Amino acid sequence: MTRNGDDLSPQVRAEDILLGSLGFGEDARIASIERTPEGYRGTGVWGDGSEFAFESEDELDELQVWALNLLTEGKAASLKCGGAE
Repeated sequence: MTRNGDDLSPQVRAEDILLGSLGFGEDARIASIERTPEGYRGTGVWGDGSEFAFESEDELDELQVWALNLLTEGKAASLKCGGAE
């Protein structure tokens, strides 16, 4: 996936929305994510491969809901297809 302007895939945009709202930069990627009663949590990976944990307990705005739905539904669908994305 690429991160230059309009070439961003919906998944990359969703990751940027959710991680950006928590203060993580564009170099961060989501490795795993799950919905919680308060928001979402998961693990991320920096460009150098180091991992970090993240969690949001704030009320989600409309854009964050879209991003979370895209990532959680997309991962479930890819698991049903044998891991192919």
